[in-house]
Amino acid sequence: MTNDILHRLAAARPAHLDPDRPTPSPVREEELTTVTARPRATRTARATARPRRAGRPLLPGLALAAATAVVAVVIADTAPEKTGPAPSATPGSGSRVLLAAASHVEQQPVGSGTYWYVEEHLASLREIPGKNYTVAVRTEQRYWTAAAKNKQWSQLVDLGARPATKADEAVWKADGSPTSWNLKGETFTYAGKGEIQHDAPGGIADTVSMGDLPLRVLATLPTDEKALRKRLFALVDKDYNAPENILDRIVVDTAVQLATTLPSTPALRAAAYRLLAAEPGVRSLGDVKDHTGRPGYAVALPSPHGPVEIRLIFDKFTGMPLGTETATTRDGKGTSRGELQGYTTITSMKWTKEAPPFDTDTEDPGPMTPPDEEPDAEPAR
Repeated sequence: MTNDILHRLAAARPAHLDPDRPTPSPVREEELTTVTARPRATRTARATARPRRAGRPLLPGLALAAATAVVAVVIADTAPEKTGPAPSATPGSGSRVLLAAASHVEQQPVGSGTYWYVEEHLASLREIPGKNYTVAVRTEQRYWTAAAKNKQWSQLVDLGARPATKADEAVWKADGSPTSWNLKGETFTYAGKGEIQHDAPGGIADTVSMGDLPLRVLATLPTDEKALRKRLFALVDKDYNAPENILDRIVVDTAVQLATTLPSTPALRAAAYRLLAAEPGVRSLGDVKDHTGRPGYAVALPSPHGPVEIRLIFDKFTGMPLGTETATTRDGKGTSRGELQGYTTITSMKWTKEAPPFDTDTEDPGPMTPPDEEPDAEPAR
């Protein structure tokens, strides 16, 4: 496994992810990910701590919540704009959107199968030094979760880099259409490297990330949002020796996971939406399209990890998650307020009987620290 980080479109895309599905006029919306069994030990969460990036690739939603390099899909050679949906300042509108989404997502069928399968296309946006364009470094992540056995399998595939927008593509072509870029000591290519790593339960690459829940706990979580917040706080309080405000951050991270790609029941997913609807600063971004062009609604939540916001995109008809974005919330070195940092698009999310295509880890695991970041502080165990 290498130091690369941020998947084919799933042939069996669920109906709610169909881009051609008609969308009704009333409003609604939702996304995040899963984790393996691991011994529970006391961990100390620091104010600056973020999810660990070593071995197992970070679960998609949590990486977004960490708000550094985040993620999305660029289908074929089409290129989304880098700025994402425009903010809305309507007070309380974000809460209303989440509550409407919750009322629709809880009506979805429960589903069953041996494995909960999630496939996401990710991209982090990187400016090319000395050039006037940005590339999207694209990755595919696949997860198979056997919640009843408290196990998870994951696979990470490098899809290659592409100009991030049509404007970037024009500048790239004028620059001679280079097919590789060296960014802070790491080379990214147009073709991509294919599979970066895969990880099976109990292998040498297993890691711990802040906010992760043992999968066996999911079936015991309450579906009332107030009771859910109380239970999540108790769980993270047991695992982390930290001040209350830090524990609250981890609760939000965990709720985002439950709201997005974890194998939550419809009732539990709806409870996570309602929990997030009560978060200070949540606001509606109105009608949007995800990075494959599917119509939806979006909300923005202040990130607990820095001057960024997390944007959740929901299907207008079902309330199910379509993807996520992270964007800056203030001007800074090399960035401007509202600038998109990365995004993720869920291309498949379903129950299946099909087993993962591997049962061992890729050999020689390496650190997963992004090339433009220092190694993340992690909770002490």
